[in-house]
Amino acid sequence: MSQRNAFVVAVLSQMHAPYRWGGKGELDRVANKRAFDCSGLVTWALREVGGPDWRYSHNTDVLLAQCLAVPKEEELLPGDLVLYHRKGAPLDAEHVMVHVGGGVVVGASGGGSTTRTLADAAKANACVKVFGSLDYRARRMGLRRLPFRS
Repeated sequence: MSQRNAFVVAVLSQMHAPYRWGGKGELDRVANKRAFDCSGLVTWALREVGGPDWRYSHNTDVLLAQCLAVPKEEELLPGDLVLYHRKGAPLDAEHVMVHVGGGVVVGASGGGSTTRTLADAAKANACVKVFGSLDYRARRMGLRRLPFRS
């Protein structure tokens, strides 16, 4: 299996894992679940498949800056990233999702800076989930490719 495909499998393996602001895949021992924020899911999955350990050095802005740009939506591959900007700040990335094919994206979503516990996540339905469109959220700002070996 290619590193790219293994990355997509790792992301999908965390479906419904709770969202936690700043979560990088740490295991909650009480619930026996990992918790993620959007960039935490991406960096955890990349590390899981033998990529660099960016969990504590890369947030959404750094992923935007350091990954290769995908110039056209038609060139997206499964495992590429879709980034979204803050309202009123088109150069400030605030959210990232993983394209899994066919315009479908998966990622940790529904939370925010106030989602710090599993109870917060449950109340907000904040978790790793799927959306059927790259534009499920307004303000798409860019498409990026992680540095996969294969």
